Amino acid sequence: MKPLAIVWIAVLLAATAHAEPPAHGPFPPSSLRTSTGAALAPTNFLSADDCGACHGRHFKQWDGSLHSTAHRDKLYLAFAELARKEGGDALYTFCSSCHAPGAVATKEIPAGGGGKETFLVKEGVSCDICHSAARVEAVHKGAGANASLILDASGVRFGPIEKAEANDAHASGFSGVHTQSMLCSACHTLVHPYNGLVIEDTYEEWRRGPYAAAGIQCQDCHMRSVPQAVEVARTMKPARVPGKAEDGGPIRPDVHEHMFVGGNALGARIGAGPEHAAAAMARLKSAATVDVAGRRAGESLEIGVTVSNAAAGHAIPTSITELRQVWLDVKVTDGAGREVYHSGAIDEAGRVDPAAVMYHAVLADREGRPTYL
Repeated sequence: MKPLAIVWIAVLLAATAHAEPPAHGPFPPSSLRTSTGAALAPTNFLSADDCGACHGRHFKQWDGSLHSTAHRDKLYLAFAELARKEGGDALYTFCSSCHAPGAVATKEIPAGGGGKETFLVKEGVSCDICHSAARVEAVHKGAGANASLILDASGVRFGPIEKAEANDAHASGFSGVHTQSMLCSACHTLVHPYNGLVIEDTYEEWRRGPYAAAGIQCQDCHMRSVPQAVEVARTMKPARVPGKAEDGGPIRPDVHEHMFVGGNALGARIGAGPEHAAAAMARLKSAATVDVAGRRAGESLEIGVTVSNAAAGHAIPTSITELRQVWLDVKVTDGAGREVYHSGAIDEAGRVDPAAVMYHAVLADREGRPTYL
């Protein structure tokens, strides 16, 4: 048997490229900004618990999402601390500007408040981060990058509802950017702030693909249930889900889920709620199709594996793909069930077979030497 003599792969992977480094904001080297141009006070923000008093359903969906654990995820924190050790507080601030933007905007990160850690650190990407975003500054290929949110200091909470009902908690304002992938681009595009190396290119992968051409935004999949997102991919049409955001609220023409589920298979290990972790696994199972074909070549058997992107609006894998990995795990047994070939197995220490067919990015220096493995 020839080990994977033929491998057909139909997964789109974005090539790592260089670009102009994005402009730094008042919290360098990130591109995070505020409407005043200066640091904000903690009182400019509401905690997620405060929001949950009126928006209970959306709070429960957010709580346990990877947005809610963005600055408590142990894997992330391990890498962030390694970054701080190697690059100092500036690099830690750069990471935190997407994982805890409110704490960076108030300068709790990196200076520290000298006391008990506030909700701005613990809650990561909370309700108030997205809904305080007045707009996204275009700093990379016409879209956002490196946390290029403009956080508003006026107390207005922005969203996709054109005529929001008045309330005693806060002023409300319509924001077209909240209906567009542009909002997500601020933190789902990552460019090295000094040399322009494109590290995460999820927004650009979407923009170049068929989903953007069909008018399907990030929100049309990641702010829907898994069955709804699967239907969006099947029909290539945005979904509209009328209903009530809260039991006692008005009927709205479109109500979004706030679980923000992606395809993280290890969600439960890094703090995601069980419902979110289960949805992530379901989403992974719907994202790609795998077809296997075999043929004899003399005394050998050639195996062809075709992996197709069936329902992801971006590359598989996406995001920081030197960390995220997709590989082929192929096992062949004989008629008696005995294993005669295996490629892609995971050993007892959790390491993937080094001979596996792996799909991910490898960042390298000018001489082509990997900088991280």
